[in-house]
Amino acid sequence: MTLISRSPESPENFSELLEQLNALEPAIPFIQTYPDEVQGGFESAEPALRAMLLAAPEARFWAGIGVGAVKAPRFAAALGAISTPECSGDALDFSRLAVEQAQTGSPARGIVVLGHHRAFSEQATGLARLIFRVASERTDAENRVLSLIVPGVRGQQKAVAQALGISAQAVSKTLVRSYYHEQEAALPALAEILINLDQDS
Repeated sequence: MTLISRSPESPENFSELLEQLNALEPAIPFIQTYPDEVQGGFESAEPALRAMLLAAPEARFWAGIGVGAVKAPRFAAALGAISTPECSGDALDFSRLAVEQAQTGSPARGIVVLGHHRAFSEQATGLARLIFRVASERTDAENRVLSLIVPGVRGQQKAVAQALGISAQAVSKTLVRSYYHEQEAALPALAEILINLDQDS
């Protein structure tokens, strides 16, 4: 995955984002590769999509997801010290091309998914664009609530409300207003397309 700031004239402070991305335990840790860019990689679809959601708020980033093989230096891999500048492979190439395409279109696509299978790539991109767009338009207050929600865990609204000093009803309304439930219903479908795209590599 490659993320590029939409404001290159005012480079982002990526420390908080990098901490959040690396908390998802990527196979290749996320690092800042250029003043306006971060890059890393996952072995599976689900955490990659959670990373996509971290990049969505306020539409601060262009996002590119590349699906395919990654080759890491043998000794770096053995030491667990892998970073994307030391790696090569289709996933990295597709990721770089995808983030370039994400900046095109009218309106700009925002996020693009690329792999060897064109139809799967287009399907994944279409669904990713929809989810990314919804997530990018959420307010700061909505994002504060969603940042405390653990996907798939029931009965957590009261605890989230207490942590934020609001009512459980306010949390429930936020989940509805932000289309959180629709997002969670759509993510498995997108993950399945990514899996199919990877198998076709």
